[in-house]
Amino acid sequence: MRRLAFILTFTTAVCAARATEPKDISQTGIQTAFRLLQKEYIRSSDLTFDVLNRAALAGLLERLDFGAELVPRISEAKSGALTGVQGELITPQIAYLRPRDFTARETAEMEKHLRAFVAAKAAHLILDLRSPAPPGDFDDAADMLSLFVPKNEALFKMKQMNQTAAETETNAREPVWSPSLLVLVDDETNNLGETIAAVLRQRKQALLIGAATRGGAVRYETVPVDAEWSLRFARAEVLLADDSSVFKKGLQPDFPVTLLTTTKRQAFEATDDKGVKSTITDQPRARFNEAALVASQNPELDSYIRRSAGKSLPEDEPKPADTVLQRAVDLITTRTLFQSAKIDWNRKAPASSEPTARRAIPVTK
Repeated sequence: MRRLAFILTFTTAVCAARATEPKDISQTGIQTAFRLLQKEYIRSSDLTFDVLNRAALAGLLERLDFGAELVPRISEAKSGALTGVQGELITPQIAYLRPRDFTARETAEMEKHLRAFVAAKAAHLILDLRSPAPPGDFDDAADMLSLFVPKNEALFKMKQMNQTAAETETNAREPVWSPSLLVLVDDETNNLGETIAAVLRQRKQALLIGAATRGGAVRYETVPVDAEWSLRFARAEVLLADDSSVFKKGLQPDFPVTLLTTTKRQAFEATDDKGVKSTITDQPRARFNEAALVASQNPELDSYIRRSAGKSLPEDEPKPADTVLQRAVDLITTRTLFQSAKIDWNRKAPASSEPTARRAIPVTK
């Protein structure tokens, strides 16, 4: 009976996870359907305790989505992907910063880059939070936010399970960056990146560009369940200053820009080797011009020979373009142009200084 009750409890979770779940079916109806399947189903022998248990757990995890998941205890081999913060100046006025793992070490790297940007008198910063990093520690999120939020200001709150009051994280240091800020997000932004983006936008310190986030701004706890697997589940929820939450809701960008995940990852790989500019600028095709003439070269002839020999040219394989970052740079450039124009729309046009033609006087006889 205990085994049957255990299965029936999980069967409820399976039914709840199905897209075709009858919303008004009772617990009695669920249990009756279960008993009928065990006795009358054409292959009832397949409905073993192990099969039903695994199906029930899979259904429950599917319903909880990223709120809970099974993760292997044995760490996988390293993929060789780069870690650390990528920072560079796209233009003398526009700086770029992308943390990859959202760790304490990267917080120190971010501060170093930001101080260099301030010393270089950069006026705008693009903070890229689109890295597909695993869930992180919210102490690191608070440290990263402290680089931007004024001292003694509330950052966010953590509401633990079974607690009515939430713990408030406050910035205890002076910020490093205060000028213009744009934040890039998408559905791969992890729980720390999503929290950072939500806090900065609510404080009206940043605009968000990219795609909607998942809504995974929660603190995870990982508990071993057997020798090979652990259960990672949400244990605390992040609340903003007004007690609002983005869990299961996500963040909608202020400027939506669509970019395929595969293209973004290809662009990230390209920036690791050649820098950010390589994904937002085009390399013009070499032409026969005065410089080539002086150098006794003819790049167009070289291209023609390679093409005639059936060989490919660099322009035959277009490089991955990070359109989200391109639009962010375009937005900054456009805003800068408008701000520098200083147009006074109420000002009247000056009177023309050109001489006016005298009216012809008719000749009378």
